[in-house]
Amino acid sequence: MTEIILKTNNPDHASLVVKEALELEKMRVRHSLELTKNRLKRFEKKYNVSSNTFINQWSAEDLKGGDMEYVEWAGEYRFALNLSERFDTLKSIKHVTP
Repeated sequence: MTEIILKTNNPDHASLVVKEALELEKMRVRHSLELTKNRLKRFEKKYNVSSNTFINQWSAEDLKGGDMEYVEWAGEYRFALNLSERFDTLKSIKHVTP
């Protein structure tokens, strides 16, 4: 595991700030991920196909709404992947104070 070292003149306060910032960011990303997953579920329900199948097998022509819905769904899917990766990274950070 890689360590990141921060230097400060006020280590106790800085430690608290970093710990709180990490927790707030985890909460923000978790909330955003839930919202994004709900938007994906609406597309999945409307077209009766999983987002994974959609992204790997479908094209804009396959959707009744055409290009715009395709772009929105694909964007939400990619956004969800990015948020999941960010959340996993945040969960992997262990705050250790000396």
